[in-house]
Amino acid sequence: MRRGPGPCVDTGKGNRFHEQQPAVPVHLRRHAAAARAAAPDPNAPLFASEDAVVASLSNSECVFQVKRTGDAHVMTFQVLQALDQCREFRTMDEHVARIQSTIPGLEHQREAVTRVLQSLTERDLLISDDRFTERLRGGVTPAPAPLRAIFVRACDRPAQLERLLASIGDYERRSRAGRHYVVLDDSVLAANIDRHRDLLREFARTTGCKVTYVGPAERQRLVERLAKAVPSAQAALQRLLMPQAGATRFGGGRSWNLALLLSAGGRMALFDDDQRLPLRRHELARGGLDLNPTQLPFARFYRNMEEALAVGEEIAEDPFNLHLDVCGIGVGELVSRGDYGLNRESLRGLNLARLAHLNSDTRVLATQQGTYGSARSESAAWIYHLDAAGRADLCSSREAYLTNIEAQFIWQGTARARLASISWFTPFAFDNSLLLPCTNAVGRGEDALFSAAAHFCHPDALVLELPVAVGHLQEQSRGRSARTLQANTPRLNHFATDYIQRQFGTFLSSDAAQRLGLLADIFRDLAGASRTARITHLREYLNYVRADAIERLQQQFEAATDAPVYWQADVRSIIDANGRALIAKAPPRLGDWSDEFDADACAEALRQELGELADNYDAWPQLWQHAREAGDKLLAGV
Repeated sequence: MRRGPGPCVDTGKGNRFHEQQPAVPVHLRRHAAAARAAAPDPNAPLFASEDAVVASLSNSECVFQVKRTGDAHVMTFQVLQALDQCREFRTMDEHVARIQSTIPGLEHQREAVTRVLQSLTERDLLISDDRFTERLRGGVTPAPAPLRAIFVRACDRPAQLERLLASIGDYERRSRAGRHYVVLDDSVLAANIDRHRDLLREFARTTGCKVTYVGPAERQRLVERLAKAVPSAQAALQRLLMPQAGATRFGGGRSWNLALLLSAGGRMALFDDDQRLPLRRHELARGGLDLNPTQLPFARFYRNMEEALAVGEEIAEDPFNLHLDVCGIGVGELVSRGDYGLNRESLRGLNLARLAHLNSDTRVLATQQGTYGSARSESAAWIYHLDAAGRADLCSSREAYLTNIEAQFIWQGTARARLASISWFTPFAFDNSLLLPCTNAVGRGEDALFSAAAHFCHPDALVLELPVAVGHLQEQSRGRSARTLQANTPRLNHFATDYIQRQFGTFLSSDAAQRLGLLADIFRDLAGASRTARITHLREYLNYVRADAIERLQQQFEAATDAPVYWQADVRSIIDANGRALIAKAPPRLGDWSDEFDADACAEALRQELGELADNYDAWPQLWQHAREAGDKLLAGV
């Protein structure tokens, strides 16, 4: 709750802590309170106070306006102070004990405090766990859109694509689902283009599935057709879907954008060519839904790829249905299902204000999963934020640690299904029935940028991460420790992602296209700032992310008193690298930019790249709408 200065909802005369109780010796009171706090009844209901805005009326009263409903109440400041101690889901006994121990003068007022809290519960200011779940189930969401196709991003890796298609073929021959598969080939070498096309034909022959190949020639024809239909978007189409001459950055966003257009109005699933089935579930995976927004990363480490690929148990059910059954549904329906139900364990200790993104209108916009095999990130900085069990596995020995910091043989994901506002990794299933935004065609971090923009456009939509993982075998081992030990230097797409997150909750429009236009204006505003203002903004941003990295690592360091010295030494090294970068007078370069860039070049690069991103956002709604109206015809015409 955001509390104003001084006391606040008309709770009635009975909601004052005025009754005097017989004095009880201090040591007995402390003993009783400690006993209650130490052993809360696991079956007792949990309660948490509503989030609100508070305005003072006098020296003793205030207005308490519930953010969720706008309802206003008048209450004394002492009642407000009691509510403020009830932000987290706890039992009534726990709340009473905490209020008695923190608010002066209430040590002997247990019955009076209990009576006031019960009255606040009756007024829906103190919400029970059952009431919270009931509110989520009150919404009605439309039936999920049909699956348009399953897309595969491929780029000059025939061996990886062959392995992926073989693993999918096993499932298709078993289930005879006959799904439509589309390979979006961004290859440059003619031999790889021919090989990819042949692999897809063989896949179709052995499975009977419908397939579509989109190589460079097919992509060019699609761009020409779209440009003819939407002439004003011609320049944006070239940036969004086509390789740019001389470009050296990763270009996975191009096929991502193309998949969004080819599936507009429906749902889709997305593979990368270095992934493989089956899906697997870790032995530590649990049922239910994890709502903790600050949950630590979950990972386990293995000696070699063979061990990593065999971890856990293979998912017997259809991997696509596992995701599609929940992609696009409302959260109320989700929590009504056994595998994803809410329970008191899920809610205990959570601040109700941190769950404001959950309501009866919330739906699952996309689903994602973990990986087994190679890590899915270019840095392994996340390994220094694992829980105690994960850290112990990371540091099982000095030799194991030196292997594990490259994050090459791992299981990385979540142990229990989780809902989040944005995803930092590529989703698997997408509900594209309503406008989804494009992403940057170039640069790493296109997945996080898409997710942040999608949540900006659809504030009531979330990403559901399932406690399963897909195989990930990169074409060669990649060293991550060198980047991990460097100062935190986000890429342009990470910068844009963070900038979008700062806008969450600022705008009120419910129209996704209008909100995407607002996002374009927000980026154009920053791009149009003076050179000095852009440089200052970049410096402030880099200082913030590095200071944040230092603070979080310091917290981990102080908490991990039993960590081995080699773990501690590397944490100190990362803290030191960020500290030196924090006070250095170097140009404010983002991770994609040349080491030769001076401050002026950084300012110009920011202006140009944000301007192009804004132009893409402006052009996208009309392109998406045309693709939606074309429906299957657009894909059939490839």
